[in-house]
Amino acid sequence: MKLCILIIILISWFNAFATDKDYIKPVKINNTSSFNISKNLSSYTEGIQPVNVTLAVAYYFAGKYRKISETNNDYFNSGTAYKRQWLALELINTTDEQVVTAMQCIKSDLNSIDGYSINDIQKILPLSASVNNKTEEKKRLSEPITFTIILQPKERLLLLFHTINRGELFYFPAKIYKGDYFDKLAAKKNNFFGIFQGIFIFIIFFNLIIYLATLEKIYLFYLFYALFIGLFALNEVGSLAHIFNGVSFINFFSGLTFLFIGFAAWLLLMNNFLSLKKTNTWIYTLTWCLVFIDILFSALPYTDVFFKDGLPLAMQKIYQSGITVLFAVNLIFIVTTNIIRINQKDKLAIMYAIANIPVIAGTLIYYTNYYNITNLQFGWSNPIALGLSIETFLLSLGFVYRYDLITKDKQNLLLDINRNQQELIKQIIITQETERQRIAEDLHDELGGNLAALKMTMQSFRLPHEQTTHLADLIDKTSENSRNISHNLMPPEFNKTKFIELLEIHYRHLTQTSNIHFHFFYTGYNIYFIKEDELIIYRIIMELTNNIIKHSGASEATIQLIYDEKELTLMTEDNGKGIMPEKNSGMGLRNVRTRVSFLNGKINIDSGVRGTTIMIQLPYKNIDE
Repeated sequence: MKLCILIIILISWFNAFATDKDYIKPVKINNTSSFNISKNLSSYTEGIQPVNVTLAVAYYFAGKYRKISETNNDYFNSGTAYKRQWLALELINTTDEQVVTAMQCIKSDLNSIDGYSINDIQKILPLSASVNNKTEEKKRLSEPITFTIILQPKERLLLLFHTINRGELFYFPAKIYKGDYFDKLAAKKNNFFGIFQGIFIFIIFFNLIIYLATLEKIYLFYLFYALFIGLFALNEVGSLAHIFNGVSFINFFSGLTFLFIGFAAWLLLMNNFLSLKKTNTWIYTLTWCLVFIDILFSALPYTDVFFKDGLPLAMQKIYQSGITVLFAVNLIFIVTTNIIRINQKDKLAIMYAIANIPVIAGTLIYYTNYYNITNLQFGWSNPIALGLSIETFLLSLGFVYRYDLITKDKQNLLLDINRNQQELIKQIIITQETERQRIAEDLHDELGGNLAALKMTMQSFRLPHEQTTHLADLIDKTSENSRNISHNLMPPEFNKTKFIELLEIHYRHLTQTSNIHFHFFYTGYNIYFIKEDELIIYRIIMELTNNIIKHSGASEATIQLIYDEKELTLMTEDNGKGIMPEKNSGMGLRNVRTRVSFLNGKINIDSGVRGTTIMIQLPYKNIDE
């Protein structure tokens, strides 16, 4: 049998060298740095029975290989998964020097590839292959395999590659490079993914810091999303195995684990980003169900430990089909949720939908490549990994937009609260003033009139002179007190009297009738406060004055009004015993603070054993800032 195969090879090889027209043209190696080999590549798919390398060579020369569709990309898709395939390529060194060339494919542990070279004396030799990860144990991570092909001057070689695809896209190169040029490209690739890795690390640590500072779960979910999607993206191009070369435990993890844990974090991120718990509880519940399924699928790759030779082919097909379905369900669910939230006029949903566009596009490209409908490649990157990576960066911008939007909403909420508080305080003050005016009028009109009538009636009685004088004095004193109370509640002619004059009269009267000598000063002129505001300021001054009279024990007090360019500064000073701690939050000072707050002012109290100083700053409402 072997003799027959050898005869077939010899006859076919002779015919091949005799005429090239019956075969796909070989790649001519010249002084160019790189060569597109896709138009020179042919393939043969095994049937039920395995094909060894000797028989594969015979099939090649027997014309059983078929040409592969040409591409201008760096990698190509060999077609449907779950198959054993032989790829053939002929090289001719047209130079007078030895040429070293290299080609690199990327595979996971599910797939395998072996390379062979056949020279013009039909000697079959395995191709030299280098792998970044040198560990011998079972590896789940993807890894790049570089084949080195050395051609002697004018030498012609047939290259055969045996690929076993067990359900994942296989990245077979569409180009071959000169050795030195390949090293330069490898350096550029490492630099590119070094920057890529650095950006992801920055995003992860930045969100960790924000999470620790704010304890908002959304930043924790974004951290995990960026972490696992970054690991998935690096694994798809074979860089992860290189980064963790020598770290044995990392080889236990699968790229699909990174992908589906990343999806789970993505869904939780969407939950928080779009506030689904508050707005769409049924979507929120479905999200958690899908998160559970994603985590379950992330653990399924490790069930092969229960099988001596790994998962059976039938189970691999079921698992891969389940991955495709779950991937599609995740994307459809996310897109549908975005559409629902956009219809609900959610601005964040629009930003989130824009960020999802690269993932959707990458997924469509991935699966149309998978089923051999399209052949779109993006250099070293898997379209899904590339889309997810772009989305991660766009989400960073989305977080900035979300933070700005939430900040504005909080500011508007605070403004609404402040407006409501101001309106409530205004209503309280109006109610108080209305009640004060009613009581003042009652005291002045009814009580004052009744006391006058009582005095006249008493004088008509024939009482002893001493009793009459005593009762008359008592009635006069009561009448004066009621008049004073009435004036304090609502100063007479307040709307017709200048504010400063009213205060000057009041403090002259207090100096004459109390044990405290009051000094009243003012500078500037009031041209901004309306009468309603002046009444509030008057109440503030009266409350502070009453506190001095009742509680300070002072002998002197000073009241100052300073009208500056933009605000009124009101200052009271006394040489009393200071404000006791339990009095600092009393009813009087609370009323003062309420009125100061209503006028958007500030109050500062400095109190000690040598006296108390209270300074209040009241900005003008209608002055241009």
